[in-house]
Amino acid sequence: MSYKIVNEGEGTCLECGETFHGRRDKHFCSLSCKNAYHNRAQQAKRHHRSEILAALSGNYSILETLLKEDRTSARLEDLASLGFNPAYVTGHRRGRFSHDEYACFDIVFCRTDTRIFNVRRKAIPNSR
Repeated sequence: MSYKIVNEGEGTCLECGETFHGRRDKHFCSLSCKNAYHNRAQQAKRHHRSEILAALSGNYSILETLLKEDRTSARLEDLASLGFNPAYVTGHRRGRFSHDEYACFDIVFCRTDTRIFNVRRKAIPNSR
């Protein structure tokens, strides 16, 4: 009795584009092509994540400068000229008095279309 292998076929490598023979669900011609493909995908994710962290870090340092100068409000236009990007925050909630309250790590502020105000450092609870 002879057995016929039905799972074999031709495929095209997703990395290099070469044709190969093997299982029908196989996507790569070699292990090195498979690794290169997945490394490139992860590299794009890491790059995107580092851009977000850089923007958050920039926003945090600008807000921290405001706190060091004892300023609790500023115009968004002035902050934008320093590199502040209001799209990058670590938290948002509807605060008391119906103001939108934003957080950049431990610094909290309220925002309108033209200003940020009530800039303060969030109290960190004791861990005892």
